[in-house]
Amino acid sequence: MAGIDTVLLDQLPEGVAVCEADAVCLYVNPAMERSFGRPRADLLGRVLWECYPDVLGEAFQERFHRVAQTGQAEEFEVHFAARERWFVKRLFRGHGRVYVFSREITAEKKQEATLRGLYDETRRAQRHAAFLAQASAVLTSSLDHDQILQRMALLTIPTLADGCAVDVPGPDGGVRRVAVAHVRPGMAERAQAFHARYPIRMDDAAGIGRVLREGVTEFVPELPPLIETELSADAERLRATEALGVRTFISVPLISRGKVLGALTLVNTESGRRYTQADVRLAEDLARRAASSLDNGRLYMEAQDAIRARDTFLSVASHELNTPLTSLTLNVQALRRDLDLRAPGTPDALSTKVVAVQRQLSRLSSLVRELLDVSRITAGRLKLEREDLDLAALAREMVPRFSEELARAGCELRLDAPGPARGHWDRLRLEQVLQNLLSNAIKYGRGRPIEVRVGADAERAWLMVRDEGMGIAPEGQARLFQRFERLASERHYGGLGLGLWIVKQIVDALEGRILVESAPGKGSTFTVELPRQQRPG
Repeated sequence: MAGIDTVLLDQLPEGVAVCEADAVCLYVNPAMERSFGRPRADLLGRVLWECYPDVLGEAFQERFHRVAQTGQAEEFEVHFAARERWFVKRLFRGHGRVYVFSREITAEKKQEATLRGLYDETRRAQRHAAFLAQASAVLTSSLDHDQILQRMALLTIPTLADGCAVDVPGPDGGVRRVAVAHVRPGMAERAQAFHARYPIRMDDAAGIGRVLREGVTEFVPELPPLIETELSADAERLRATEALGVRTFISVPLISRGKVLGALTLVNTESGRRYTQADVRLAEDLARRAASSLDNGRLYMEAQDAIRARDTFLSVASHELNTPLTSLTLNVQALRRDLDLRAPGTPDALSTKVVAVQRQLSRLSSLVRELLDVSRITAGRLKLEREDLDLAALAREMVPRFSEELARAGCELRLDAPGPARGHWDRLRLEQVLQNLLSNAIKYGRGRPIEVRVGADAERAWLMVRDEGMGIAPEGQARLFQRFERLASERHYGGLGLGLWIVKQIVDALEGRILVESAPGKGSTFTVELPRQQRPG
């Protein structure tokens, strides 16, 4: 070739070869020389694919002959696998010759592969995150140990595995299978039957036993042919194992606070897919969440057991204490009546001591009732006996009972309960509310006046108890109605810290609310508001 044609082709950045119809090279441009590292002198007069046998195989040769015969141009990619290089080839015929253009696209291909890998990794991470979010919701939907594990096993099918099993170490050193699931009906039962016949042992050198014993992940990307394994000597077990069809598996430990709680095993039998390290990481993430959920469930159940034991103790102790207290109180009351009848000849000191004993018995009885109420309320056994009741009349009836206590504390009580304040409430529980609020006001408002007001409108009634005592700081008011909460020193103010908590539980049960207004040094006002009629439903 000569003239303008070769001048133009020499300047092109892509490789160019011009051949006869039989593929003998007539011309090769400098770019082709640089691309393949061979001088044109070695190529001219030779068949093109004899010069580049590694790149220009049978597929290229077929395309070349087709273009030479039909004149129809073709464009296609060629992968030079030995050197990991890619080219775009363009063939067309002109003037009885075949022109071969070759442009390298290795850089573009590698960049495309990188971007595709990043995209696949991002999609996989998104899928994994979505799966783990769903798993977290499932794992926190129950606190029952076996139910959590069964739900987790079902969740993995078929997203992560064809089959899933969860095994836990037993107290006797054995292994207990607590959950199993499979995409094919009947396979779960077959797997259960297999492991019943050939149980997992904690001392197994490999597999689930080792995972439970050592707390390490076991990952087998592809199981070897069973005929080559130690099972080959046991024909029956070999057939049973082959029937399970496990091709690859991951077994990860469920570990919480350093203790192995179980093993999660994922297997593939149907899909033909193979596990990768990304699948192992996902299985380990799932196992961590499951272990945390199991541990939380265990802690919750232990706490519930402890609460039940405490409530049982409080209930029994309260009843046991109340029996002798009731008898003792009745005897002291009878003794005081006898003393009153013989008042002229009774020494004042003896009468005073009897009154003191009666007062302490009353206080002890009140403390026992508080403990019993704690037991009932926490066990959900606070029952209300509702009746039509006048809150104002109840206040007028109860206030005189505190005359002795008010006198000892040096408190003057003003009661403002003029008109009726009727509603449908529990009399004994409202007596308890008023008693606790008044006792609280006397305790903290010693030596100062106390005010009690009762009122009502069309929908609600209210009871207000105000003292001018030490008051409560704002930060203390948030804790005021908590159980066993004490805002003052127990050296100066007695009690169990239960009175206001019990008041709030009763008011809540009566569908009302309790409010407090207070400031340090300015006393406290407690207001109980109650609906006059029980709300429907």
